[in-house]
Amino acid sequence: MTHPAPYTFDPSDLSQAVDEARDRVQRAEARMARVACALIAASVRDILTNSDPDPAAPFDAQTFRLTVNQDERVVTDGTYWTASGEERRITNHLDLFGLAEWTVELDHYNRAVWEPLCQYEGQDGDSTHYRLDLAQAAVLPAEIQNSARVAEIRDRLTSSTRRPWSSEEFVYNRNGGLVSAGDPDAVHTDFVVSDADGIRVAEIAVNHDGPGDTETPEEDIAASRANAELIARAPEDLAFLVAYLAHICGGEDAEALHLRGYCAHCRTALYTSALDQTPAALDSSECLSRRLPGGRTLQLQHVLHT
Repeated sequence: MTHPAPYTFDPSDLSQAVDEARDRVQRAEARMARVACALIAASVRDILTNSDPDPAAPFDAQTFRLTVNQDERVVTDGTYWTASGEERRITNHLDLFGLAEWTVELDHYNRAVWEPLCQYEGQDGDSTHYRLDLAQAAVLPAEIQNSARVAEIRDRLTSSTRRPWSSEEFVYNRNGGLVSAGDPDAVHTDFVVSDADGIRVAEIAVNHDGPGDTETPEEDIAASRANAELIARAPEDLAFLVAYLAHICGGEDAEALHLRGYCAHCRTALYTSALDQTPAALDSSECLSRRLPGGRTLQLQHVLHT
């Protein structure tokens, strides 16, 4: 009996995937803890104003008690303090039950998120008491992927010309003729960045005809080449980073695959994701193979039909 060959895997890839997944979970849990603090503040205001949406509704709560119990969970007994320091308490069981829906999201493990919003009150046996600053907790910071800066980046990406961009190098002699890079007669180098439709996006020029132009021609050319490559790759790099930012912050799954089209050779369905724009088959299979004269076999790569 023959047995199939055992499948193989890359342990380093698996380890990295686990670390990335755990990091994303931790970020999401930290965000949930901060949202829970805002919801506690919102709930206290609704309880004490009878859910009056008017910002001018009478409301005098300034801090609210949070207690870390012996199980390292956060609970509350409904105690709050006014701006004058008067201690009062929410006693309605349904109100306290509603508050517990959000305090349960807080614990010892996400203390670094909610503790900075609190004043330390003291200990009572196995319990530690804090006073949550309600006004501070109510101001929920916008997530970075929803910030104005990231929105501007997305708009610039959307408005830019068709990707991918590419960089091409042109080297000239004193007569304006094209020569190869490194030619002893080379005196000028242009780096031209173009979009996918061949439209010129940017040009970087370097004159290196002796010390009058530059004393470090090789370094200047290398730096300009790097700058041109940075410009050419910027749209794809930014698109990747914006998608990954949303991905790790718990937004749309940037690893989700979307049908991009079909292979021009074998008609296999090809997919891309926000993180990987290279069209590939779901099973990572290769394209057709063709037998060449002499018996050699040419293995074709998938090519997206356009």
